[in-house]
Amino acid sequence: METTEKVLNFKDNKIQVLTLDDLKSTVKEEDYNGKPLMGMYHWEFIEKACEVVDNAKLKFELDHVWAAQNQDKSRPGVSVIEKYREQYGENAVQSYLLRRIFSRIVVHDEEDQFTNTAIALNFNQQGFQLAFGPNVKICQNLCILGADKFMSTYSHDSKMPTPQRMLEVLGDWTKDFVKIRKKEKETIKRFQEVMMQDAEILEVVGDMTAKRIRKENAKDFPREPLNPLNQSQIGKLTLNYLTKKAETPNQIFSAWDVYNFATDLYKPGETDFPLILSSNHAMSQYLMDRYQLN
Repeated sequence: METTEKVLNFKDNKIQVLTLDDLKSTVKEEDYNGKPLMGMYHWEFIEKACEVVDNAKLKFELDHVWAAQNQDKSRPGVSVIEKYREQYGENAVQSYLLRRIFSRIVVHDEEDQFTNTAIALNFNQQGFQLAFGPNVKICQNLCILGADKFMSTYSHDSKMPTPQRMLEVLGDWTKDFVKIRKKEKETIKRFQEVMMQDAEILEVVGDMTAKRIRKENAKDFPREPLNPLNQSQIGKLTLNYLTKKAETPNQIFSAWDVYNFATDLYKPGETDFPLILSSNHAMSQYLMDRYQLN
């Protein structure tokens, strides 16, 4: 029996960390013609995105690759292929078929003391997602500042690009990197200039709760867009805010602070993989629309 040093154990931890090479060695999910089931392999999507950034001559590094299990019985996030388990050994990376993957490319060009840029790459049973925006260094929070910096092969409208088209758009973003980075810094400044009193932050918390209730009772209310936060996350955001407020009672928080309370939740282990980028995008759009920051 062949063995490999790299093993994954989703029984003890439903989220595992891999390298890109590890991911490339996992089982490929293909259709009857031997083609990638979702139009492109997940590792290929990440690899090609790195090539796009490299071709733009930007300084970058690929962050971890996260893989996650979930409870979908028909197409689970993680499946073990028995014949490869027998060949490579128990928990060997080569025996896994992975359907929930998240990674980030961190770009260091034009970075400042507080932020650089992150390109987020998401793959799950529904398809691919891509996002581009500032990365807050101290907490590694990705920020999506604009509807045009988020793309998905699955959505509720007709604008559903292919993975290849998403990579082409990424090429446009990287070519205009300096211009986009300058604009995003200006947007961050506008976020920081919007000061939110306690009552207003709690009003936002209430609004998020109302959105969740309307979404969960769709037959009684008009169609509600994706919730920026689920109820558990609303509770965590509120607790984080109240804790910070107790530590510094005289501090007045900005819309940027509130957005970062939320983005701290949009990470592997905190948010279900298909919603990491979707919810982040929904939250940024909510705040940008509320305070006319577009």
